[in-house]
Amino acid sequence: MNWKEFLTGYKGKDIPKELNEFNWGAFILTFIWGIKHKAWITLLAIPFIYFQLPLGLNWILLIALQFYCGFRGNMWAYQVDWWMSPKDFRQNQMRWGAIAIILNISIPLFALIIAGRFVQKSPNNPVDFIGNTQCSVAYSKLKKFNKISLNSTMTDSEIATNFAKQFKNASNDGSRVNFTVKADSGKKIETYYIDFDTQPSQMCNILQQNCTITSTFILPTEMNIPNHCVFFFDMDKNIEPDEQTAKNLKKGANIFKYL
Repeated sequence: MNWKEFLTGYKGKDIPKELNEFNWGAFILTFIWGIKHKAWITLLAIPFIYFQLPLGLNWILLIALQFYCGFRGNMWAYQVDWWMSPKDFRQNQMRWGAIAIILNISIPLFALIIAGRFVQKSPNNPVDFIGNTQCSVAYSKLKKFNKISLNSTMTDSEIATNFAKQFKNASNDGSRVNFTVKADSGKKIETYYIDFDTQPSQMCNILQQNCTITSTFILPTEMNIPNHCVFFFDMDKNIEPDEQTAKNLKKGANIFKYL
C-alpha cells in the first residue's frame, strides 16, 4: 500500500454519484468502522485519543479526522462492498450509522446512570468520607487476620505482634499495631493504628462481642472528626463490624461527589 492509497482509500472502484454521501458510521465510529471496511487511515484516531497534546490539539485533530472519515466513508466502503447494489449499499451504511448513533446516545446515558449510582453511594460530606475511608482501610488490612497464629491463651500484645508481621509498614506497641507512610523527607509518619482488646477470663465470642478490634486514623484533635471503627472477632478468626462500622463500609469511600 502506498501513501496515496492510504490517505485516499481509493483502490480502483469508482463510486456511483448517488452514493457519494456523508457517512455517519465512519464519522462516529471512526477506527471501529474503518477496520471492518479496511480504511486504515481511521486508525489514526487511536493515538489522537490516547496521546494528549498541548492546548487540546489531539482532540482538534481527532474531530478533523472524523469529518474527513465522514466525507470519504462511502467511497472507502465502496472499495470493499462494490459488488452491492446502490440500494443494498446505502441500507448497509445506514445500519452502521444507526448503530453509531445508538451507541453515541446509550454509552453516555449508561455512564450517567453509573455516575448517578456513585453519587448516591458517595459520603454525604467530607467528614463521612474520612470515616468511611478509615473503616475501608482497616477492613482491607484485617483480611490478613486469618493468616496469624491465634489461640485462647494469647495476650493482646501477642496477637498484635503476629498481626504486625503481615505488613512491611507496621510495628506493634503492646496491643496496638501502628501503620506508617514515608514522607518526602524520608521520615516515617504514623497514619493510623489497629488495637486489639480481649477479655482474659473469657473466650472470644462474636455473639457476646467481648473481643474487639478498634481502628483509628491519627488526625489532629482540632479536626473533631469521629474516626473510630470497631470490629468483633473470635478464636476461629471470624471478624464482624459493629453496626456503625457496617454502615460506613456499605456506604463506601469513593470521592465522586468531590471531584
